[in-house]
Amino acid sequence: MVTTAKLFCALGLIFTVSLSNTAHSEAPHNVYLTATESDGIPVPQPATEFSCSDKIFAVIELSGLSKQKHKLDAIWRDPQGKDREFTEYEFQAHDDSERIWVWLKLHRPAEAALVSFINPSAGMDEFIGQWELRLAIDNKPFETKSFNVLC
Repeated sequence: MVTTAKLFCALGLIFTVSLSNTAHSEAPHNVYLTATESDGIPVPQPATEFSCSDKIFAVIELSGLSKQKHKLDAIWRDPQGKDREFTEYEFQAHDDSERIWVWLKLHRPAEAALVSFINPSAGMDEFIGQWELRLAIDNKPFETKSFNVLC
């Protein structure tokens, strides 16, 4: 019997600089999902379908944040509606534009790895389907992204 696969989620942060320094209570944003990276940094090639072996990046580009501490929450919800991973990240906004990314990497159980060359989805069945990523800044929801995991 195959046990539940383990999830791994980590957080990366990089700042980008813009010329203006306005402050808004609700920051304009752009969010995209990608599995494409260069030297560990996600590349803007948005996607909505991913393989079980992909490292799925969610890139959050914010502008107009007040220059103070903020908190990003990211909740990854699986196809069964179960919250699988939660990331909370506090950051200091220094510039008008901030670029933050979080990622999700699915891991199959060790006992399923032996048969994965025959069946690529072995041990990953519960992760196949439509996922949701729910994002909030300072406890205010601002974006939900749906994506599919296929094997």
